[in-house]
Amino acid sequence: MSNVKFNLEALLAAWQRAFPKLKLTMETLPLDEVVVAFPPEYLVPAVCVLTEQFNVRHLSTITGDDTGEGIALLYHFWSGSGLTLRTRLPYDALHIPSLTGIIPGAVFYEREAAEMLGVIFEGHPAPQPLLMPDDWEGEHPLRASAEDR
Repeated sequence: MSNVKFNLEALLAAWQRAFPKLKLTMETLPLDEVVVAFPPEYLVPAVCVLTEQFNVRHLSTITGDDTGEGIALLYHFWSGSGLTLRTRLPYDALHIPSLTGIIPGAVFYEREAAEMLGVIFEGHPAPQPLLMPDDWEGEHPLRASAEDR
């Protein structure tokens, strides 16, 4: 694992070159964490820029949140400091391409997010349940109930 911090200026410049029509939004959090928002269709190309141009391959985890308007997915990377790529999926389109072809370790994180939040990771090589029993028939455990939305 690298202890070299992200060169944020170079990374943002690379993303702007790769996606010239996309207006990137960025937020800095305490403790060396930066969050950059991407539309779902840009997530895989953005991760390709990270891996191919910056040799960043340490995906720490994928977390998700039911925002009441859809599901926010947060892809947490580490390279001496934190970088999170955030994307939002509407309830009527809870699917996104899998990162497992780029970052094989994403397999477990995607399985967990699929199970807990109901997101479909297209192209995932092993989409079977990870934590819940195979015969689970309840709601996705981390989704807000319809009454809470």
